[in-house]
Amino acid sequence: MSATEVIGDVADNMYSDHYQWQRNMMGHTFSIAPTDCPDTAGGSCILHVVRNWLRCHEDAQIMIASILVVVGLWWMVRAILSLFINLICPLLVVVLAVVCVPQLRAPLFGQNYPLLASLIRTILLKMADNIKT
Repeated sequence: MSATEVIGDVADNMYSDHYQWQRNMMGHTFSIAPTDCPDTAGGSCILHVVRNWLRCHEDAQIMIASILVVVGLWWMVRAILSLFINLICPLLVVVLAVVCVPQLRAPLFGQNYPLLASLIRTILLKMADNIKT
């Protein structure tokens, strides 16, 4: 037995042990079995050609997955921004209007409201007085 055979045997066992440990700890490794890349599409449909090309090129699969992640993140940011603009900004406008316009304060915070409403009334009145001065 030569030294190269020993090194090759150790390397083969080391990699199989490594992957076995990975499978035991984290489940399936999700390695894709290599497929033969066909020279011809086997059909006239462009979708079939693209599907076969994607199966043969792992870099293209990663690129498309990255694009889908970016599109998903953009959709999530858009949803959060529209939620902020459509819900929170109008509430802030109403609160600022109540604080700054005295005619709006009187009907909203009358004398017959509960204790919490009168507390909010005093806070808003103090804020309005601070804005005036």
